[in-house]
Amino acid sequence: MPSRSTAAAAALVIVALSLAGCSFSVPVVESDASSSPTVAAPAPTQTESDDTAGDDQMADALAERDQFLADQQLPLDGSPLVAVTPAQQEFIAQQREFIESQGGTWDAQTESISLALAADACETAILNYHEVDAPLLQAHVASSPVFAQVIPADFTADQRAAAERNVASVMVFGAGFLCPEDGPQWEAAFTEVYG
Repeated sequence: MPSRSTAAAAALVIVALSLAGCSFSVPVVESDASSSPTVAAPAPTQTESDDTAGDDQMADALAERDQFLADQQLPLDGSPLVAVTPAQQEFIAQQREFIESQGGTWDAQTESISLALAADACETAILNYHEVDAPLLQAHVASSPVFAQVIPADFTADQRAAAERNVASVMVFGAGFLCPEDGPQWEAAFTEVYG
């Protein structure tokens, strides 16, 4: 489970990358289910009624995802994300407090990235029927456009591994606020993958 200091270290990585001149652009969250490479496919079916149940399950997951996005009130047009709900505000307040207590500087870009990481994790959990495990975490980190934009492509393998761990800890910490029902599974997966 990522500790408070681990989550803060991840935010520090984001701040440090920003200070190093890396530019970030939080991607637009697409409403098309095919945009998420971590969407779980329904299990192979043998009967027509089973196939309909699989379709219903995915339709339910898509409807839940759409409701989550509406409830979060985060813009889908690529504009910077700002904490608007009480859960988002608490997540951001805790991240900001820790970063500043460590001598870091908080800015709007760090807030936007932190929110994008958490919202993306919640969306992934929803589209995977709330079944989060270590392989899903690894697939999410490997395919997430937010991770790809935050972690420079020219990092060495060791730098990339450390950065992925730190950024994933912010994601998992934020998911605990935005989708608390999935938080424990994200934490368990994080512990299994990163120790």
